[in-house]
Amino acid sequence: MAAAGGGDGAPSWDYAPSSRPAAGPEARTKSDNNRPVSGKNLKAGPPFTKDSAGVWQANRTTVTLRNTVTDADGDAANLTFQVYTTDAAGNPKDQVNLTDPDTGQPAAYGVIVSDFVTSGGTAQVTIRYGDLKTNTTYAFRTSAYDGSLYETNWSPWAKFHTRGRAVSIALPEPKKDAPVVNQDGHQQPQKIAQPSMTAVTPTNPPIGRRASDGWSCGELNKKTGIQPCSRLVPDSSKKIRDALTRGTNGMKAPLPHLVDWCANLTGSHIKRYEACIGTFNYEYEGIVVDKDGRPTGEILNASWALGQEVKLSGTSATLTQQLVLVPVAIDPKFGSVTLNVEFDCLLADRCTNGSQSWNGALVWAGADPFSHSAVGKIDHTWKAANNEDRLDLSTKITAYSPVANPAAMRWQADGAQIRCDKISSATPGCTFYKYIPTWVMNFDKTPPAVAHAWLIQAKLPNHPGSKAAKKPLFYLPAASKNAHNRNPDDNRKVICPDGWAATYGNPDATRVVEIDPGDKLSCDEFAYASTYNSGGMPTGMGGMNEVDTGNDCVQTYATRVKQGEWRLYDDVRVAAPTWGEVCGRSAMSGWINSTSMGGAFSSGFSNKYRMLDQDPYWVDFPQFAHCDASKATVTCTVPKP
Repeated sequence: MAAAGGGDGAPSWDYAPSSRPAAGPEARTKSDNNRPVSGKNLKAGPPFTKDSAGVWQANRTTVTLRNTVTDADGDAANLTFQVYTTDAAGNPKDQVNLTDPDTGQPAAYGVIVSDFVTSGGTAQVTIRYGDLKTNTTYAFRTSAYDGSLYETNWSPWAKFHTRGRAVSIALPEPKKDAPVVNQDGHQQPQKIAQPSMTAVTPTNPPIGRRASDGWSCGELNKKTGIQPCSRLVPDSSKKIRDALTRGTNGMKAPLPHLVDWCANLTGSHIKRYEACIGTFNYEYEGIVVDKDGRPTGEILNASWALGQEVKLSGTSATLTQQLVLVPVAIDPKFGSVTLNVEFDCLLADRCTNGSQSWNGALVWAGADPFSHSAVGKIDHTWKAANNEDRLDLSTKITAYSPVANPAAMRWQADGAQIRCDKISSATPGCTFYKYIPTWVMNFDKTPPAVAHAWLIQAKLPNHPGSKAAKKPLFYLPAASKNAHNRNPDDNRKVICPDGWAATYGNPDATRVVEIDPGDKLSCDEFAYASTYNSGGMPTGMGGMNEVDTGNDCVQTYATRVKQGEWRLYDDVRVAAPTWGEVCGRSAMSGWINSTSMGGAFSSGFSNKYRMLDQDPYWVDFPQFAHCDASKATVTCTVPKP
């Protein structure tokens, strides 16, 4: 059949396949040769399933097209595949000029030819990435060729639909000279349990008081008939808060703070190097008894607002604590009350105690017992006999007066246990290791890398590094510093094998040669390789999300769509994410990938906060607070317009 002209040089739909011999020239070699015939089994996929309208649903844009082919002579044959766009009614509209999948060059006549298959077999081709658009319906048909003769007609049309994007996050240009992130500014106080209280020997059964209420009582003064008792009570009342803020009437300046953020904070909190243990009311009572040892109902009261602050150093084995005592009640019948404070750094073989220094006497007496507050300081020094030690601070207060014997109380904040080490750095230092620090990536400098990490954390069910989901990352340091002698780079090689981005990564990933002339494509993974959360970390070594290869992760890439605008897209060459994955892999600029972590993480975070093996930490993305990851398709513009 001769080709009918379309008026613009293109053939009409009913042109003879042999008039445009993409599969080769037609040449009858014997009189009884029969023409091959396309089957009626046209399919497109994967997954090679149809919707209710009979349209094949492809889960990618690199679609595979199939059809059977037969030849009456039993000859092997191939199929030529032709693809068209469709109009609003679903009818074929314009031919799509396909690319030769082997050469990457425009295919002859815009069609793709399959390999030869045996008669009755299924021939197939896979359309090269870039030829088809996302979320679009196409029509295709086939024509058979047995090496000599073409089928005289095309097969019936079949339609298929490509999947839409699952991720489209709009981002700004990377800024090479963006300032470093102040990680300290993102560390919020972490609440800990109030200290545990213990009675101090000698402890006598309280008269008129219950031991269950925390009272620790001393011996009865037989001359005065007064039994002394003391206790420490968490108290966040305005009276106590005001006392710790303003001090006494005799204070000429506000009370000093060893830790500035302790001001106006109630309860006990820690950061990586600082602790606020408070607010408390230290009570000392004298219970008056009659000659038969029964309480008369008269009780002498004295109490102090108490606040304790501790400051550690990441570059020193010496730590400092401060105790503030502000009188809030002093019964004049006591005559005077003296406090004795003992600061202990446990254990003695791990820590030495310096001398105390007090601003303000520890005696309250006279006509105006509220004339002064007392602020005490003391240094403790880790002996550094071992590479790592745990230290506990314990404080004891003993109160006594001329009319009442001593009564004492000791407390210790378990949540503020200290870890000192020479592992994270050769220079000794100490941290409140139970504090979970927060790492914030430099969005201004490397927007695509930050977007990738946010996407994986926000969208996947394991939410790596999410504080809201209570799923921290667990740090994996260098092989010599972790329990399994695991090189974090071995985790990377599972998810991001050497050369993967250049060979297999999405070809539309953009390099930033204007920033780094030698920039190459790179593979970025999240959770990071230096974590136990990495998909490459073996389960037998404590890995939490082990996968076989990076192919099991969500696949994305970062591309510049125009100057000033980047996008993080899912890779439409493969199936859309199920969002049940446990890791992410993204093709992007090597400069962006390496700069997003590299020295920024080690010098600005892991070393700064003396992170050791398996230490937990959060990852936060403040620029993405407005983005909604709850929908199947994740779209967002960052920063918020």
